[in-house]
Parts: sequence; C-alpha cells; structure tokens
Amino acid sequence: MQQRDQPIVALGAATTRQLGVTIAYWGLARLLMAGFMTEDNWLTPAWFPAGLALAVVLRGGQSYGLGLFAGSLAFSLLSRELALADALLIAGANAVGSLLGALLVRYRCGGRLPLRSLPHVLAFIAGAALAATVSALGGTAAQLHGQAQPLLPLGHHFVAWWLADLAGVFCLAPFLLLLRWPSGGEGLGGRGSLDGLIAWLTLLAAGLALLGIDDSSGRYAALPYCFSLPLLWFAFRQRLRLAHGLSLGILSLALLGGVLGRGAFGHGAQALLTISMMMLIQTTTLLVFGALAVELRRSEARLRGVNRQLEAKVRARTRELADSEARLRLMADAAPFPLAMNRLHGGELIYANARAEELFRDHLAPERPLRVQDFYVDPAERERVSALLRLGGCVSDREVRLRAADGREFWALISCSVVKADDGWCVINGINDISERKRLEQDLLQANRALRQNLSEIETLQQGLREQALRDPLTGLFNRRHLDDILPRILSHMLALHRDVAVLMIDADHFKRINDNYGHPCGDAVLTALAAHLSDAFRSGDIVCRYGGEEFFVLLPGASLDAAYAKAQQLCCEVRALPIVALGQPLSITLSVGLALSPLHGVDAVSVVRAADAALYRAKKEGRDRVCVADPARPLVS
Repeated sequence: MQQRDQPIVALGAATTRQLGVTIAYWGLARLLMAGFMTEDNWLTPAWFPAGLALAVVLRGGQSYGLGLFAGSLAFSLLSRELALADALLIAGANAVGSLLGALLVRYRCGGRLPLRSLPHVLAFIAGAALAATVSALGGTAAQLHGQAQPLLPLGHHFVAWWLADLAGVFCLAPFLLLLRWPSGGEGLGGRGSLDGLIAWLTLLAAGLALLGIDDSSGRYAALPYCFSLPLLWFAFRQRLRLAHGLSLGILSLALLGGVLGRGAFGHGAQALLTISMMMLIQTTTLLVFGALAVELRRSEARLRGVNRQLEAKVRARTRELADSEARLRLMADAAPFPLAMNRLHGGELIYANARAEELFRDHLAPERPLRVQDFYVDPAERERVSALLRLGGCVSDREVRLRAADGREFWALISCSVVKADDGWCVINGINDISERKRLEQDLLQANRALRQNLSEIETLQQGLREQALRDPLTGLFNRRHLDDILPRILSHMLALHRDVAVLMIDADHFKRINDNYGHPCGDAVLTALAAHLSDAFRSGDIVCRYGGEEFFVLLPGASLDAAYAKAQQLCCEVRALPIVALGQPLSITLSVGLALSPLHGVDAVSVVRAADAALYRAKKEGRDRVCVADPARPLVS
C-alpha cells in the first residue's frame, strides 16, 4: 500500500468505528424502547445504552465520543421525536458524561482499566456515578423546555434518570470491559469443564425461572436472586469474564421474560425496575468480590514466596549444624562388642568400631556419610528411641529390628547413652545381635498364630453350617425351621411390650401351571425372582421366610393392621407388574395373601399362623390375586 493511501484507510476505519458505535447505541435504545417504554413514560428504570457508552469510551478513549453523541441524537430525534434543542442537550450530556466518567476512572487507575483490584472497582463505581450524574443533569435540563418547573418533580426526574443510567452501566459495562480482557486465570472455561457445566446449568435454571413460570401472584419473586450464588462462586475462582457473561445472560432472559409478560418479575416498567435493581446489586457484588478474590490470590502468592525463603534459611542452618557436628570423634576401638556413635540431632554416624562394621557389613567413610536411622527397619521405632534419649538421657536393653548394608535384617538388643562432646550432644550405642533368640520366639508365635487361625476357620465353618440350616437353599430366605423357632419368641416379646405383630401368608397363584407347562427349573427360577423381590420389598427388621413350595411367610413386628394391609396390597400390585424372565421365558404371576394380627387373631404362634392360613384360603377361594384379613369374630376350629 502506498504511503499516500494510509491516511484515507485510517479515516475510513475511524469512520466505520464511529458508525458502529452510533448504530449500537441507537439499536440498543430501540430494543429497550420496544420492550418497556411507552409514549406516556419513556424514562425506563435501567438505561443500558449508558453501560455501552462508558465501556466503549473506557476501551477506545475519547475518540468514540462523536459516535455516542450521534447515536443518542438519532434516538432522541427519530424514536422519541424530541425537539432538536432537547435532543442536542440530552445527546451532549450522554456523550460528555461518558467521557468524564471514563477520564475519572483512567485517572484513578493510572491509565489501566478497572476490575482487577478493589481500588479499581471503586474507581469504576465513581466514574459510573459521575457519568450518570452528567447525563441526568442534561435530561433534567431538557425537561424544563425553557420554562420554570417545580423543584420536587425535577428532583424526582433527576434521581430516576441518574438511577436508570447507573443501573445500565452496572448491568452492561463490566461484561463489555472484560470481554476482551487477557485470560490470565480469568477465562471463560471450556464447555466440558466444571465451570462450563455449572454455567450452563445456571443459565438453564434461569431460563426456567424467568421464562418458564407465570408468577402473577409474586410467589417466586425472590427466586432469581438465588442465581447470585454460582456467580459469587465464579468470582471467588477469578472467573470474572464467565461470571459477568453469565450475569448478562440472566439479564437477557429476565428482559425477555419482562417483554413476554412471563417469569418471576412480571411485565412492563415495574418488571424492568425489579430487574435493574437485582442486576445493580448482583453486578456490584461481583465486582467487589471478584476484586477481593484477586487480591487474596496475590496475597497468598506473596506469602508462599516468604515461606519458601524461610524454609531455605532453615535448611541452610540445618546443614551448617550437621557440618559442625561432623568433627566429633569419640569412640573406644578396643570394645569387645559392636559400638557406634552418632549425633543426637540428625543421627549422623561419626564413629563405628570394627565389630560394628562387621555386624552391619559397611564401613564408615568421610565421602559417604551414614545415618543411624538408615539401619532401623521401622523409622517409628527410631523416633521412639530418640524420644527416650531426649527425655531420660539413656536407653537400656531395648529390642529393635535393624538392617545391615546388604539388606539382611536382624534383631538386636541396644543400650544407648547421651554424652556431651565439644561441639554438641552425641549418643553412644552398644549393640548385641539376638537374631537366633528372636527366630525361636517368632517360630513359636507363628505356630500359635496358625493354631488360632485354624480355630477361627473351624468357627467360621460352624457358623456357615448353622446359617445353612436356617436358610432355604433355593431362594436364600429363612426356612420354616427358623420361622418355627423365632415366631413364638417374637410374639411373646411384642406382647409383653403391648405392641402388634402382623403376619402375611403369601401364595403364588397357579404356580403348578408353570411347573407343568415349562418345567420345574423354570418354576425354581420364578421362585428365586419372587423371593428376591420379597426380600427387597420389606423393612430390614421384617423377617421373610419360604414356608414351603410356592408359599412364603412374612413377619412384621410392630406393624398395625392397616399398615400391614396397605403393604400387602402394594406387594400384590408390584408383583402383578413384575416382569419375570425365567430361562428365557417371559412370565407374570399374581399373589394371594392372608393377613393376621397378634394379639387380635391370637397370642400364640399356632393361632396366628392358623388365622393367616385361613385368610389365605379365603383369598384363593374368592378369586386369587387379593389380600384377605383373618376374621377376628369367627373362632378358628382346629
């Protein structure tokens, strides 16, 4: 491109940007007017073009003032049909207010954009307030129409205009400012990430609350404020762009609900007022908490740096102490048993006689330092010995497990004493190998352990045999033998507590047909499936038994007659709808149930079982697939 064409291209780009700002301002104002403004009341509770104006000026500087002025003027003349003087005054106030607010923000933030720290957020709030004040002054002046007006209505008009601009700035400007901000840990998060999932779920819930309900009574007016919780969570995680983007999405849904007359905020100007106040509070909270989260992370980073410096100093001091203690050499070479010396602090070996080197199969050399804890099999045992030395100054005849340099482990009897050397405290260790004695002790312990294990296995087998004797081998339920044993005891116990016991006698209807038509293996599969359903259908304290054949018995301690009858009816319904596939054959069965209650139908096991059996017989006689209760008035004949 030739050099003479560059000014033309720059002018064209600048004109395009100004035209884009003009169209964006006018279009946003038209959308707001179409949804919430009327001919009688054209002042809305939230003026979102003010947020667009401040964000554009903060991003691009004063060069966008002309575009903002043109957009505001076009809306005032074309859409609101104001007089030219009023339109010029309002457009000028809107443009100048945005420029002054942006100038204040940049001055307080040192030329950098806000939203990164608490001072920046406070500067943004001050700039937004200044921009809204100048704009409100222009709108109020235009209201005069060259004539004196009462002071109170003008004051009301100024406050309403100021709040509308301020709400618009807080609802829209933070998102526009963060839209192209470098991520630096403040990204939007991937669609497959946890943040993205939470954002989509929040947006879905907001759509349901703000578009899916019809809250004419106002019962759900507080529901949209719950969406502040995920926004604060994103702010604390420094996902500021995601938080403000999600806030803008909630605002869009709320505005759409207000236009359509649905959602928790209702319809019309009152809905927009509620929406703007919610967004004002929500955005202010996001700004403050987001800035606090950023500053908290920075403080944590500085604290970690200080901690690393302190740890480095501690490590350096420890190394210096170990080097100074290395000069200690006090050991008797003529000792007839293994003898070694180490520092009390750090455990570095500074001497070992020939017998100790032979026992541990290693040699002490200056170029290869050794520590006494390296020869302990259990580090915790070394710590216990060290604690005893610090507490009492000596350890006598303590059994420990040690390890030689070649990996051989052995038991030793040690005696240690703390002595004061020229450059620190040291420990003299006398060592006696007792591996053979410990081997004999371990053999005896293993023999005893094996004997105890055999006894435990025998007891387990006996317990399994006892359990098998009480269980039905086909269904795994308790058998009749267990029922005959436990039923009298439960009835006696509950009778003493003056509580009822319900019993159910259950029979699978026409079960013989299944065995005749499909064979006994298929019938066994049906019984197994039915038993599994019965086991899952009752409480953990209830007892389900296989009484015999296709009959089952259920014991319900503490259940009333009504509760037991309802449970039996529910069981019949569930089994009637239960899909059973036995050996590839789809089958369905029904149940006949006889219900008896103790002490109503009897106080002993024989009477209660007989009453339940009579009720079951009546259920089958009356057509099966039903529940019958024993008749308390009719005596049962043996």
